[in-house]
Amino acid sequence: MKLRTKLTVFSILLLAAAIALCCAIIISFAYQGEVESITSAGISDFEDLYREFVWSSTDSIPDSPIVRRSYIINKFRSLADAGEFVLQKGDEFWVNNTGFDVKSILPAGKAAKLSESGSTQYKLARIDGADYFIAANPASIAQEDYYVSLMRNVTPQINSVRSLAAKCALVGAVITAIAAYAMHLIVLRSLLPIKALQEGANQLSGGKYAERIPVHGHDELSELAADFNSMAEAIQGSIQELNERAERQQAFINDLSHELKTPVTSILLSSETLLSRSVPPDAAQNALVRIYDQCKWLEQLSLKLMTLVLLQGEISLREESVAELLEAVKESTADKLEKQNMKLCLNCEMDTLPMDFDLMRSALVNLVENARKASRDGQTIYLCAKNNTIEVRDFGQGIPAKELPRITEPFYMVDKSRSKKQGGAGLGLAIVQRIASAHGAALTAESIPGEFTAIKIVFQAK
Repeated sequence: MKLRTKLTVFSILLLAAAIALCCAIIISFAYQGEVESITSAGISDFEDLYREFVWSSTDSIPDSPIVRRSYIINKFRSLADAGEFVLQKGDEFWVNNTGFDVKSILPAGKAAKLSESGSTQYKLARIDGADYFIAANPASIAQEDYYVSLMRNVTPQINSVRSLAAKCALVGAVITAIAAYAMHLIVLRSLLPIKALQEGANQLSGGKYAERIPVHGHDELSELAADFNSMAEAIQGSIQELNERAERQQAFINDLSHELKTPVTSILLSSETLLSRSVPPDAAQNALVRIYDQCKWLEQLSLKLMTLVLLQGEISLREESVAELLEAVKESTADKLEKQNMKLCLNCEMDTLPMDFDLMRSALVNLVENARKASRDGQTIYLCAKNNTIEVRDFGQGIPAKELPRITEPFYMVDKSRSKKQGGAGLGLAIVQRIASAHGAALTAESIPGEFTAIKIVFQAK
């Protein structure tokens, strides 16, 4: 098969695919718009009637079951547009103007979506050749359970989209046939292979390095196209490497800036103590020792984070005293806890663990800081070490169960307003997770909102 024939056939197929894709996109948008319109109107109508029915039915409910039944049925039928609605009590239909058993079509919790209010179930269904919008919601009136549902025939609206699809298919077929003939004439009189290479070069110059020129056969143009592809692949690889390097550098900057907060705050507080008033020599010496300790921590932490985050290198572990680690954490967090009249209670039942002392200190400081932010003034935070596990437990506001799987995601904050007020960036637990992984340990979380939160670093058994 000649090259010009190949190009003609492939061009026609590509054109047909493009037209089909455009038609599909147009139809998809039209269908989605129609569905959204149907859904919005259906949910709005249903919830308006539902609220009006439940509200109006709560006034002066008769005591007699027979009278109550008649009263509720009359209330339901008296509502505007109730002809599309169904009222059930258990499996008994009290009012059914649609002729369908909606409860069997829309079983609770199955194949249905929830409205923005989170209570109304709804879906579109095709039944007996017709399209319906279905919505339902249980109702409680005078401590009795009812089931209110909507069954709306939306076949005309859906058929309008089907009609559009048929028209698009017909027009697309005609356009494809005309364009195919015209393209055949054009290909015979042009240098399409060279144009294809030119387009490939334009894509490269426009930054579309993931695009590749199709290569078929072994002629000179195919070899040239292959050279273009090799060049694009080399450029794409270089750009990807640059992007990855930039991401690592940004991650390092974010992590380091987060970690600098605690020691810098401690240094500032100690400096303010020395500058603001006269202090006894012992207190001044303690403040200077704390400043020196925090400065050394900053120096060591910067190097460790550079290795851990930026270079992705392995860290050196050695046996360190767990008791000294907990005391160092207490010392690093004492100032902020004291400002809120909080206590950090230590309980150590372990001797040593293989660790990088500074990185593990940073991880535990992060956990204590998170516990402090989640707790109320005057509460106690517990830092315990036993059975190869170090745990930080607080009795603050807690974390909802659905949020727990995401707490170690970078920049993710459970309570964004509180975190912003307190200078949080959503990096603390992400750093703790990374430090724990570097130690071969697992980070686990357990919480009950309003009761407690326990974050544990579980080391491997010796």
